[in-house]
Amino acid sequence: NFVRFIFPWGEDGELKEFDGPDKWQAEYLARLRQEVRKPGADNIRFATASGNGVGKSSMVAWIILWFISTRPHPQIRVTANTKEQLLKTTFRELAVWHKRALNSHWFTWTATKFYRNEHPETWFANAIAWSADNPEAFAGLHAPHTMVVLDEASGIDDVIWDYTEGAMTTNKVFWLVFGNPTKNTGRFR
Repeated sequence: NFVRFIFPWGEDGELKEFDGPDKWQAEYLARLRQEVRKPGADNIRFATASGNGVGKSSMVAWIILWFISTRPHPQIRVTANTKEQLLKTTFRELAVWHKRALNSHWFTWTATKFYRNEHPETWFANAIAWSADNPEAFAGLHAPHTMVVLDEASGIDDVIWDYTEGAMTTNKVFWLVFGNPTKNTGRFR
């Protein structure tokens, strides 16, 4: 419902020809809603494998916008298989959808940080390029509202997945991974 409401679907402009998310995206968002509404303190882990050009990056942007708009002072960490993918595709797509959002005036987007204007130090999403030589960059992620997004996850080294597991000690952490099933080994597989 957030994604259907927050963007100007069917109105004059870039989304005039669209009435909402694609069918698979709407189904994914409905499954996510079901998980969020379940009672208890379980963490939410979703992995999505698909081909190129189906709208994964748009989905990532929508989910980040939803999470940061509906939870106070969240910690959101976003990475991708390469720094170029992270900054020029994943976080760029967040910029595209941020500009379209009804509440765009709440937030500021930079190449590596997306934050709530009133609380830039504590209410944000970070784009962090991973490095197998510095996996500690993914340690210490704990807050009442935490989300980790791995885009093009098949290319992310297993050591990053291991360090990200530490965030899962907090209740109701969202760990969402997306990618092309290009490898037959590794954590994404």
